[in-house]
Amino acid sequence: MRWSPFLFRWHRWLGYVVALQVLAWIVGGLLFAWMPFQAWVKGGDVLNKPRQVWSAHWAQALPPMPSDQGDLLGMQSVATAHGPALKLRFAQGEWLLGADGKALPPVEAGAIEAFARTLYKGEGALSGVSRIEQVPTRLGLVRELGDKTDVWQAQFDDRFKTRLYFDGRSGEFLTVRNEAWVLYDFFWRLHLMDYRGGEDFNNSLLRAASAAALLLVSSGLALSAFALRRAWRRRNKAAI
Repeated sequence: MRWSPFLFRWHRWLGYVVALQVLAWIVGGLLFAWMPFQAWVKGGDVLNKPRQVWSAHWAQALPPMPSDQGDLLGMQSVATAHGPALKLRFAQGEWLLGADGKALPPVEAGAIEAFARTLYKGEGALSGVSRIEQVPTRLGLVRELGDKTDVWQAQFDDRFKTRLYFDGRSGEFLTVRNEAWVLYDFFWRLHLMDYRGGEDFNNSLLRAASAAALLLVSSGLALSAFALRRAWRRRNKAAI
């Protein structure tokens, strides 16, 4: 059996299968290396990180811990449109309390707008504030807030269309997103071949594509070896 035609056919078909994914890996790698991550993707150029200033006696304002929520698993200071607040995580759920120890009231659009202006330090103007039940998927793959629903969005008209997101009820600042982040996340999902969560490094598609790429390179090396052997034989015959 002649191996060269067999390997050529497999090499050609593997090339068709692997080419687009390899291109996505290469373009994604170039994008990750070139794009300023903290300044552009994470919005560092336009975001003032919120400060949470608490009085020395903040613990005295806390109400008694509930007996029906299970153990207290964690406590975190968060920034909201109402000011600093405490997020208490229990085994059975979460509490969000203001600096006065009381539950936060529902937040209105005006408070979100004022809070967003204090967080934004870019050159764009505020385009508008809206409450969104479900953030639309971008570029067919990108989910800016994952499964999070019911949020406030404050959008600015700068070059990357910066979007600040806040919890729909409490006004807690969640994150900053923009078009640079969308592009980065799109190629990140293509890079990992995890088109839903964008975090699974060990998914079956990625393993299969990696194996196919390895076979493509291996078959190409084998074909090169066969070609060199044929060239060496022709040279020897010509010398005789």
